[in-house]
Amino acid sequence: MSLKQLQDGDISYCLHHATSDANARMELLDFLNADVSLSDIWKVFSDSDARFAELALHLRGARVLRQDPLECLIQFLCSSNNNIKRITKMVDYISSLGNYLGTVEGFQFHAFPPLEQLSLISEEDLRKAGFGYRAKYITGTVTSLQSKPGGGAEWLESLRQLDLQEVIDALCTLPGVGLKVAACIALFSLDQPDAIPVDTHVWQIATRYLLPELAGSQLTPKLCIRVAEAFVSRYGKYAGWAQTLLFIAELPSQKALLHSHFWNIREHKAAKEKNGEADAR
Repeated sequence: MSLKQLQDGDISYCLHHATSDANARMELLDFLNADVSLSDIWKVFSDSDARFAELALHLRGARVLRQDPLECLIQFLCSSNNNIKRITKMVDYISSLGNYLGTVEGFQFHAFPPLEQLSLISEEDLRKAGFGYRAKYITGTVTSLQSKPGGGAEWLESLRQLDLQEVIDALCTLPGVGLKVAACIALFSLDQPDAIPVDTHVWQIATRYLLPELAGSQLTPKLCIRVAEAFVSRYGKYAGWAQTLLFIAELPSQKALLHSHFWNIREHKAAKEKNGEADAR
């Protein structure tokens, strides 16, 4: 399936192969978390945060996806102390081991391997592919999932029915999964919109805009909890969505665009104020 954003803001999609158009469309809407109204939650965020209101004008389409839990888990195990380029290379390697789906515009696509296929990958194979110490976490997690009640994939999906803290505790029993990775998996695949993954970047955002009194402090597990509570207190049930947009706004590629965007807004406001003064005279 290919997606394209149209000039009017709508999204068009093209099915390259599907047994049922209706099912494919439902899968797409589920993946995009389409049941969540961005306009509704963006209004809540903007009413409680003037800075968010400005950011939302430029990043209003940013949406938290509802990913497959197993795929999301393996991806975040690859992300530990890593950069986007290497993470992408690792995930592409694992994906290439799944069943071949087809080729679109020269790109080959594979289904992400299920547990049965993942269990055939050895730690040595992953280390040779450049996974480093993450190799043992991936193979260890696959083994651990296979012993879960009902099978690992079913066990992961069952976490969607639990409260956030229960989800975090359950995920942290898996090799290589700490509080931050657990929060990421909970937010992006397990229907926990108030999960707040706290790392150094989110810590900087929090001390700059939410908890300035903690600026200069060293991030600790207790302060991670305080940061998460501050986000939920400010933004409510969908605090994880707000945190995601604020995180996106800090990326270097977005900062350059936002700087130009906000500069144009300020020029527009200045012109309106100047015209208003002229009218008043």
